[in-house]
Amino acid sequence: MAATECATQSVIDLYTELALNPEKDFGWEKGFDNAKAHGYKDKWLDAIPLDIWDYCAAVGNPFSLGDFPEGSTVLDLGCGAGIDVCVAALHVGKRGKVIGVDLTPMMVQTARRHASEAGFDNIEVIEGNLEALPVKTESIDIVISNGAINLTTSKPKVFAEIFRVLKPQGKLYFADMIDISEGTCKTSCCSQSSTGDWANCVEGTLKKEELIEIMNEAGFVDVKCKGTNHYMTSPTTIGATFSATKGE
Repeated sequence: MAATECATQSVIDLYTELALNPEKDFGWEKGFDNAKAHGYKDKWLDAIPLDIWDYCAAVGNPFSLGDFPEGSTVLDLGCGAGIDVCVAALHVGKRGKVIGVDLTPMMVQTARRHASEAGFDNIEVIEGNLEALPVKTESIDIVISNGAINLTTSKPKVFAEIFRVLKPQGKLYFADMIDISEGTCKTSCCSQSSTGDWANCVEGTLKKEELIEIMNEAGFVDVKCKGTNHYMTSPTTIGATFSATKGE
């Protein structure tokens, strides 16, 4: 099996385990308290059933980065168990739509169940690869993601796909792990030899400057790292948030 295939399979294996056993200690913060630590508002926490928050492995808060107008269409990349698709649905209202895409079949099933349990009928969850999104061109107002882009093996493909599906002047708001190690590159972000660390948001991380460069090359403008937070998956990785706008 090729290194990229091994990395992808390790992601599927880990997040299948999370879908089946949300109470398990995976070595990183998750759950209701994790959401509160990232500034998820009480009205969101109260509106979504408590047991759904057990699955919250957010590395940041994409909803703090900009407006989510009522009636918008939002795409959540690597939606996991569906926490952020539910929060997005609260923002866009019944006139809006939320689409979640995830690589892990068990997470897709879990997100669909959670959307139903939370009472949303404007959420669609699709199994798919972020490097080849099963979404129509220029059909999305806002793309969000939370700790998923670092799990992909080709970030340029992911951002090219995001650019494709966004409407003109569409917004990108995401949280992800970034590499804060010293030097221009570390072994873990340049190789795919340790598939376990890849799935745990260590191997696939890039420095913020590298992410910004990739987004600029994809055609995004007003690209900003909005800051870092407390979330860490290793001594050399930390949670950060980014915003960008689709350029011409």
